[in-house]
Amino acid sequence: MKRFDKITPEGTKDTLFCECDAKNKVRGAMQRILLSRGFRQVMTPGFEFYDVFQGASGCFPQQSMYKLTDQKGRLMVVRPDSTIPIARLTATKLQGERMPLRLFYDQDVYRMSPAMSGRSDQISQCGAELIGAGGKRADLEMLLLADRCMAACGTGAFTLELGHIGLFQSLAVSLNVSEEQREQLRGYMESKNYGGLEVLLNCLPPSRERDALRRLPRLFGGEEVFQEASRLCENPEYLKNLTSLKDLYASLSEAGLKGRLIMDFGMVHQAEYYTGILFRGYLKGAGEPVLSGGRYDSLLKDFNCDLPAVGFGISIDILAAQLLAEGGAQTAVPDLLIHPLPGFELRALALAEQETGRGLCCENSLFDSLKEAIRFAGAKNIPEVWAIGEKIQKVRVEK
Repeated sequence: MKRFDKITPEGTKDTLFCECDAKNKVRGAMQRILLSRGFRQVMTPGFEFYDVFQGASGCFPQQSMYKLTDQKGRLMVVRPDSTIPIARLTATKLQGERMPLRLFYDQDVYRMSPAMSGRSDQISQCGAELIGAGGKRADLEMLLLADRCMAACGTGAFTLELGHIGLFQSLAVSLNVSEEQREQLRGYMESKNYGGLEVLLNCLPPSRERDALRRLPRLFGGEEVFQEASRLCENPEYLKNLTSLKDLYASLSEAGLKGRLIMDFGMVHQAEYYTGILFRGYLKGAGEPVLSGGRYDSLLKDFNCDLPAVGFGISIDILAAQLLAEGGAQTAVPDLLIHPLPGFELRALALAEQETGRGLCCENSLFDSLKEAIRFAGAKNIPEVWAIGEKIQKVRVEK
């Protein structure tokens, strides 16, 4: 029988030194921003009951979730998403809190990716949720906060794409298509599969809404695309959503985001719980979004808690990889190696404690001879060795 004791499962990997340092740098930058804006950290269990992700707003198919059972035989899943558990948490543990709630998380989610896709099944995310507040003010706060978090991570230029799920929904409802056809339309628009979209729409009766859906995923750019979008059809709900999106775009531009803000009127989302604005963040050279978020005013109803909400999640993995590629994160090298001479071990450890209190990084030598300690320091690029005896002998290490 083949043993799998020296490899990691597909979709996972070990994380070493520099990558850990890069992730910690990204996490620290984001947490400082979120804490300074009044957000409080919460953590949800690594596994939840399967039912949590199967409500009316559930969007995770069975085959995408890691499943297990508890001691009573109840079906559970390893956490595939953080927003839904936070909705559950809000509706139970936090139902007595004053609204709005500003919450943030920093935890991993687990999703099964198709074989050979190259995607990780374990995803490190940091995100924020603003619960109990609807309207433009809350949307604007979270978009500016997302922009600030991206900028604070020091990974260079990025863009934010902005859309509204209501544009698609208002047109799809008017077509009077089946639920299955609507999901097909959503999938084609999400993947920008123009061929599949064209075939499906050609099977439907002619209408301005049908023609608008055909054109919508191609409307991508700056302020100029609003004019063309407004001419697509006269559906009242569609025009209402378009007007609110244009107003939000104007405010974001005034706040200084215009140079990195792109409109995408064909933006929909895999997660079905979104009800309003959608936004994504991209880094140059990264093949997938580093940030994803939007408004989800119906999600908490699944837990008998009718509250509006908006939030976003940022991939720690992608940001850390970008930081490493740009040389923005390196494993720290100790400032000195403290080597105790025989009988002076406790003094050496006490001195190390003293020096770390002054802000230095000290590594303790476990070698028998000073010569071995110096050789080790040279190999590890440690610039100085202190030999601790009756006196302290400081040795500079040649590179």
